[in-house]
Amino acid sequence: MRFWLSVIGLLFACMAQAHERSESTSHWTLVNGELHGVVTARTREVTRLTVPGDSYASLAQIFSAHVERSVAASVDGTACTLRQAPAILESEPGYVRVDVRMRCGGGSLLALKLDLFFTVAPSHHHFLYVASGSSSREAILSASAPTTQIELRPTTGDKTNFLQFIEMGIEHIATGIDHLAFLLALLITARTARQVLAIVTGFTLGHSITLSLAVLGVIQANRGAVECLIGLTIALAAAQNLIRGEREGRLAGLAAAAIAASLLLIPADLRPDMPASLIIAIAVATGSAVWLASMRHTGASPRGAGGMGTAGHAGSTGGLCDGAASVSGIAVDSSRATFSIPSRFAMAAGFGLIHGLGFASALQDLHLPRSLLFSSLLGFNVGVEIGQLAVVIAAVALIRAAGKLATATQRRADMSAAIASATLLAAGLAWFLTRVY
Repeated sequence: MRFWLSVIGLLFACMAQAHERSESTSHWTLVNGELHGVVTARTREVTRLTVPGDSYASLAQIFSAHVERSVAASVDGTACTLRQAPAILESEPGYVRVDVRMRCGGGSLLALKLDLFFTVAPSHHHFLYVASGSSSREAILSASAPTTQIELRPTTGDKTNFLQFIEMGIEHIATGIDHLAFLLALLITARTARQVLAIVTGFTLGHSITLSLAVLGVIQANRGAVECLIGLTIALAAAQNLIRGEREGRLAGLAAAAIAASLLLIPADLRPDMPASLIIAIAVATGSAVWLASMRHTGASPRGAGGMGTAGHAGSTGGLCDGAASVSGIAVDSSRATFSIPSRFAMAAGFGLIHGLGFASALQDLHLPRSLLFSSLLGFNVGVEIGQLAVVIAAVALIRAAGKLATATQRRADMSAAIASATLLAAGLAWFLTRVY
């Protein structure tokens, strides 16, 4: 119980950080000594730079001044000179962009330093792409490494770039607390290694499909809608762990449908750009999914939805065939088995399609040239899978260790799983309702 309470505390401490990674991007070209760059950041990042009494009229002007102070370039050690103050460009809502033009001398090595946001956000990452003739380079700059270099002569493929995108994928899944919360909601009641494998495989298949299609430009999705729906997938996965009977499932289904439909009560200019008909369809599908899950419970539960049945559970020996053991260390009675492997796989894969669209935003923000899309997509997806596998292995090992250190009765184990599921349900609903802004 203490272990799960610690997990709950950590989850709520990290909720505000989900999908709030601090990052910016820039694209540079050097032609005949003229260095041209376009630097882009989210408006929420620029708010970090505001101070009381700031004389600038807008966030775009604040960002322009920050770029002017923070960007430097040189060729063979000779500094490039700024031709004019960075100019503000038109940008999509929620972003600011500035145009930078510098004059550089001749040479064979261009060095770019972008010290953007690092003083106010030490974990900030800047994604940079620079091209000169047949030479090009993409780099991820950080507070510890704010500079990159490019040789001004033809180069062959750069393996470092591929490794950087693998690192980026690992970091994205490690800091994507909502993606991890979804996996945890599915894994809480997993009883066998086959179920864990089905969940991880389904999630991988689902998010890989939409990640690839979105990055390659085949499909486009509204980001606000995707972020809302990611929260809903967490809530649904967690809610199904708490259902014990068909009557309870009906009530849960109605509640889930009502919550999804509540988006209609939010003013249209504040909620994601989703038609009312789509919101209603999501609400109906949500309620139906929860109710159908409860019917599976009832069919597999000879004891029904009644009490905890502690008398029969307390004497369980803990074997898989006895129904009281769990691959995650949480005992789950097989007489009230949650879902079959096919249903777990289907949920992980289906909801994974939504999470893949969330993953895609990290690469889409880089506005990479088409020649780099395949390698960056492959590296990023490999990194996501590595990070996901590491997290799952670590979580299963930690929960099993906790279970061995503090042997619990079946009732206490069930209660721990219920508390964790309820916490994830609350977190998912909070993300679903608050991400409309």
